[in-house]
Amino acid sequence: MVIQRARKKLRGASLIEFMIASLVGTMALAIIGSVFISSQRSAAQRSQEILLLQNITNVMQGMKEEMYQAGFDDVNRTSVLLSGASSVVYTQSSPSVVGFVYRVESAGAAAYRHVVYRQDSTALKLCEKMRAAPLTPASAADSIVGDSCYSLFDPRQISVTAFSTNTDALSGGLVSGAMTTVAITAALTNRPSVTQSLSFQIQSRNWQ
Repeated sequence: MVIQRARKKLRGASLIEFMIASLVGTMALAIIGSVFISSQRSAAQRSQEILLLQNITNVMQGMKEEMYQAGFDDVNRTSVLLSGASSVVYTQSSPSVVGFVYRVESAGAAAYRHVVYRQDSTALKLCEKMRAAPLTPASAADSIVGDSCYSLFDPRQISVTAFSTNTDALSGGLVSGAMTTVAITAALTNRPSVTQSLSFQIQSRNWQ
């Protein structure tokens, strides 16, 4: 009988220990699961931020490469400007616009390539035109049938929340020019809290 009572006590103790161990295990799993979900969410947000940053970086790199050509005219041997503009790179603050023109050697009669970047609501648009003579900034920025004017970001994925441009004149020595600053802030369309901002400066010069 003593042995039976001892076995009953042992079985009771084992059951309680099992229940406690099970409860502790469940709590541990819940904590691990919560940490895992949190880390997964953080990783997902970080990957979205990186993707957004890559998109903005690619667009701005393209802008910089294009802007290095601003004002180039190998025929007239002088800088070419948008009609009415006072600098090689034209900027406007409201609405934000940056534009320029340069001569393309193999373009024939329509030798002048006009490039304008402008904010249109939550889109950043690039307008391109080939003409025989420089256009005004407003004409170069117009969306006309037959000309190319399109969004640089997929509006279903990325919304531009801010686009600013500014040009400061520089002078010194025999060459004068200007320093242009361009800044972009964009967010994920479906997650506006995920944002990235980038800016760059580029110095243009008079081709003389």
